[in-house]
Amino acid sequence: MINSSPLLKNKMRIIFFVLIFSLSITGSDLYEFSDQSLEDSFIELSKEISCPLCAGSSIAESDSDIAIDLKKVIFRDLKNGSSPQEIKNKLISIYGEGILFMPQNKISLFFLYAFPLLLTFIGFILLLKFLRK
Repeated sequence: MINSSPLLKNKMRIIFFVLIFSLSITGSDLYEFSDQSLEDSFIELSKEISCPLCAGSSIAESDSDIAIDLKKVIFRDLKNGSSPQEIKNKLISIYGEGILFMPQNKISLFFLYAFPLLLTFIGFILLLKFLRK
């Protein structure tokens, strides 16, 4: 039978406590809300805001540092009484319209898709007139 020394036992205890402590530090951020509507707003905003670093994912889905920072900003602003729209406007002023999954300005989105179709239609009509001559 192997007889372990007290020094080895102490080292094992220290390693054990360091591992347990490091696991508790790396736990996910928890946001405590005083009101259910604030929590709902936080969840909704986290799903609507895209991660500037991760392509195609929201900050709710991302664990990148910038997504965590944006969640902290949203949490802080909601706790300080900002409305979800004010928070969106603030983030748009910093990151641009691309920070949102769905652009707010539907009219500009309409022109974005309609203008090329209109130009194609006008070009087709001009081509027909040119070919008839």
